[in-house]
Amino acid sequence: MSSEDENNGGPTYAAVTARSYHPSGVNVLFGDGSVHFVKSTINWMTWRALGTIGSGEVVSSDAY
Repeated sequence: MSSEDENNGGPTYAAVTARSYHPSGVNVLFGDGSVHFVKSTINWMTWRALGTIGSGEVVSSDAY
C-alpha cells in the first residue's frame, strides 16, 4: 500500500530527525559538503534555519 492509499489520495508527510550515538549532539552534513557537530542544546529556530534555503537565513556557527 502506498502512502497515497493510506491518506485518501492526499500527500503524506514524515519528519526525519538527526540521530547519533554521541551523548551531546550529532554530526550534520551541510549543503556545501562540510560536516559540523551540532549540539543537542541547539535553539529550535536555529535548527530549523539550518534546514532551509528558501527564507535566506544566515546562521552564525556560534549558534550551533
